[in-house]
Amino acid sequence: MGGLKKNYSSPRWSMEIPDCSMPMSMDTYSRCSYNCLYCFSYFQKSHTVKGYTEGLVRSVNPDKVINLFEQARKNNIDGVTQTERQFFPYVQSGRIMQWGGLADEFDEYERRHGVTLELLRYFDKIDYPLSFSTKAAWWTEDSRYMELFARHTHNWHVKISIITANEEKARRIEKGVPPPAERLEAIRRLAAQGQHVTLRLRPYIIGVSEDFGTLIPAAAKAGADSMTTEFFCMEARADERLKARYAGMSQVVGYDIHKFYMANSKQQGYKRLNRDIKAPIIHQMRDIAHKCGMRFHVSDAFCRECNDACNCCGVPPEWGVSQTGNIGNAIILARENGQVKFSDIAEPIEQLFDFPWVAASGFNTGSNRARALLYDTTMAQWLRRNWNNLKAGTSPARGYGGILQPAGKDKHGDVIYRYGLKKRGEEDVEMG
Repeated sequence: MGGLKKNYSSPRWSMEIPDCSMPMSMDTYSRCSYNCLYCFSYFQKSHTVKGYTEGLVRSVNPDKVINLFEQARKNNIDGVTQTERQFFPYVQSGRIMQWGGLADEFDEYERRHGVTLELLRYFDKIDYPLSFSTKAAWWTEDSRYMELFARHTHNWHVKISIITANEEKARRIEKGVPPPAERLEAIRRLAAQGQHVTLRLRPYIIGVSEDFGTLIPAAAKAGADSMTTEFFCMEARADERLKARYAGMSQVVGYDIHKFYMANSKQQGYKRLNRDIKAPIIHQMRDIAHKCGMRFHVSDAFCRECNDACNCCGVPPEWGVSQTGNIGNAIILARENGQVKFSDIAEPIEQLFDFPWVAASGFNTGSNRARALLYDTTMAQWLRRNWNNLKAGTSPARGYGGILQPAGKDKHGDVIYRYGLKKRGEEDVEMG
């Protein structure tokens, strides 16, 4: 195993827990062997993960991960930490786990060490639902992996990331990643054995991804039954190392990415571009996907109303394994019913997230002051608070391009949101 240290901490809770259908996120390795210039985890990990910038890699301890799932299934707290117990209700309810949130689980580290394969054999044994996100293709020609996947066409879902069909642009931005044509072949091999495969056109980069009119039909022809998209986001607090990556991207796209995002994004810190820029492009992608017979999904905060199902990563809705207590699902319910209340999504939140917010595994709780003020708050209570806080950046009122508008309060004192963008001249509802 080449001296690989197996002490990386995973699974964790996604920072997108307010609107994510797969908030339990798993990574096999502490870093990715690929060197994509847009990597959204680079800024975080380069400051928080020991040895990250030096290229040191660690993996999870498979025995520890297996023990967590085994004890959760038995509802036995012996031999597990308080932090690990947070995941018991999620595992016991059979909710789908996201694999590959911050690092590729099938990259060259996996080809060398095989830790993902070891865990796959366990998850095959217990028939646990999984959704994978990867840019790798080699494993789809390896019978050790494909024989396992062939037994799970009913609950193992794969997202193959491709941001452009242009081989040269992909090579320069996604360093070390297989060419787009090889990834399309990976889709073809998986779909041929009955796997549900999603084209993951994320991140969408202006100046790189405009050939989606070619890429989406190519993915559909290869066998992808859905697609998901999200625009590139830029970290405005970038240090010199990250700014150098943005400069490298700028050379490929033909404009200064840093300057463009600073000028066209209203948010603080993490710049996401404005809705007016994104919406026409997302609508075009949706129309092409539907024409190709594909489900369409948007994980971008803007245009979430374009989703064909609650899970914005493309997990088949008929599986019934996605976590539905989230704002993404609330937007769909509001689209269908005209409005939505917290009680419409509260049940899974109360079931799955009754653990201390301050101790949420892998979740950035911010300052010591925030942790002190919310010390006795559960994650479920925090999510309800976020729903009702009209000024919070991740609340329905602020984080989703205005598609949900406050429209009073229900009998529980929770904000009711109506569906639809605010009309010109329309005043805010007085909340009292």
